[in-house]
Amino acid sequence: MAGKSKSLKWFGKAVKGRMRDAQILGVNQTMAACVADAKRNHSWQNRTGILEGGIDIAVYAAPSSDGGVKGTWGVRDVVYARIHELGGVIRPKKGKALAIPDPNRPGGILLVKSVTIPKRPYLRPAADTQYPKLAGRIAKAFNRSSKPG
Repeated sequence: MAGKSKSLKWFGKAVKGRMRDAQILGVNQTMAACVADAKRNHSWQNRTGILEGGIDIAVYAAPSSDGGVKGTWGVRDVVYARIHELGGVIRPKKGKALAIPDPNRPGGILLVKSVTIPKRPYLRPAADTQYPKLAGRIAKAFNRSSKPG
C-alpha cells in the first residue's frame, strides 16, 4: 500500500454539529412538553381560556452566545399570568381602594384596600416534570441522527 496513508479520519466538526442539532431538538421537545403539561395540569378554574391559551413557546431553541442552546416558553400577553403563578397582594395604583364587582351588594361594588391572590403555579410544576427528561431527549436525538462519514 505504497502512497496510502493509514491515518484516522477526524469527524469532530461533524459530531459537534450533530450534537448541536440534537440539543436544539431536545430543548424544543422539552419546551413543547412543558407547554402541554402546563395547559393540561393547572389548578385554577378555566372560565375564559385566555391564560391557558397564552401558554406557548416564545422563542424556539437556537445556539446562544455562551456556546449552549437557549429557548423560551411561558405565558405571553396575559397581564395576570404572574400573579396566578406566584401569588401576591394587589393594591390600588391610584386611589384608596379597589372596586370589585359584587352583585349582592348595594350599588354592585365592594371596595377593599387590597386583595390577596393565592399562588396557583402551573409553569413551575410543568418544568419540574419535564426538565429532568431533557438529557434523555438530547441523547435520543443524537443517537437517531446519521453517523458522520
